[in-house]
Amino acid sequence: MKLDRFKLITYQNIDIDERNVVTLLYQPLIGCRAFSLYTLLWSLIDRSRLKSPEYLHGKIFDLLTLTPDEFLKARKTLEAIGLLVVYQNEEMFLYELKAPVTAEEFIKDGSLGAYLYHKIGQVEFDEISSLFRISNTEKDGFKNITTNFDEVFETIPKNIETNGSFLRRSKSKITINHDFDWDIFLEGLSKNFVDRRKLTNKIKEQITHFSYVYELDESSMQRAYMDSVDNDKNVNLDKLNKRCKYWASVVQNTLQDTVKETEYEHIDVTVETIKELCLKHNPKDLLIELTGSKPSKKELETIFQVESELDLPKEVINFLLLYAFQSTDGNLLPGFSFINTIYTSWIRDGVKTFEDAYNATLKYKETSNKRRTNKNQKKFEPDWVTDMMKEF
Repeated sequence: MKLDRFKLITYQNIDIDERNVVTLLYQPLIGCRAFSLYTLLWSLIDRSRLKSPEYLHGKIFDLLTLTPDEFLKARKTLEAIGLLVVYQNEEMFLYELKAPVTAEEFIKDGSLGAYLYHKIGQVEFDEISSLFRISNTEKDGFKNITTNFDEVFETIPKNIETNGSFLRRSKSKITINHDFDWDIFLEGLSKNFVDRRKLTNKIKEQITHFSYVYELDESSMQRAYMDSVDNDKNVNLDKLNKRCKYWASVVQNTLQDTVKETEYEHIDVTVETIKELCLKHNPKDLLIELTGSKPSKKELETIFQVESELDLPKEVINFLLLYAFQSTDGNLLPGFSFINTIYTSWIRDGVKTFEDAYNATLKYKETSNKRRTNKNQKKFEPDWVTDMMKEF
């Protein structure tokens, strides 16, 4: 890094509840390295002064056993999720730590909550969410008789004047630079559904986030929006979130129904061809070539996690994804846990190159065939993988 020194500042300390939010809700999204970096940076701040002395980045590298590139990647993840704001001058970096949002804000947020849901699944999402819910049953049968302020304190003739800035909460906030055309969105809405005066900056921000997260264009967002407004033209953001999920599924099903044939169904598929494809394309484009359709949001997240966390050459990563893809008969890319299981097995077998990976699949195929006792059992591989195997 060009600038070796940094200082830390914040405008609040975080309590145990906020740390639990970071651990249980943020960590599955940002990963262990970014989580460890966030925790370490808080530990380096003087709690009474809410800032730190100057440090060298080498201190972080040593404490977390990170390379400069690994640190930069973890830092950018914290920036993207809104937990860290970065400034710099000609001499050093200044890192401002942000407190996390509340559990309720996170879970109901159109970006954070949606990403966590797709990351860990509904069962785990519901289980974690339940840890932050509070039951009000203990108050049943009781009447609130708390004394009001004006029952004790009298009015005063003159307010005091205050100057200067005071300590304030500064929560995390994510920023999405999404190209959303508001003119197209608004032109397609009837005046019976929208009152532009009620489209506050907060609501516009949420609409932009939902559009990005669920990959909905302006037309689809119009449908979701019209499903979410009441008779007074007020939009319910929780309902809007649910309707965006619905329309995203509709769009995805439409894409799958119009899957076109690919050129690879008409050529002789050889191992060399597969290797060439794995070298030529990135994982997303390779999946499009094979299926003829755009990967789903969950598949894109899986691809990103595989590229980020698994240490193998590009062509081997691509072959790993292809091999995992064939486990669903070429219908859906499995989740990261399944793919990581194959990766772990390959690493134990010493897989480092494309040829190593291919030989590992042959070994698995041979073992699998020995275990088959029912001749009518459904084949594990789709036809294109079977053809590929015959070429070797």
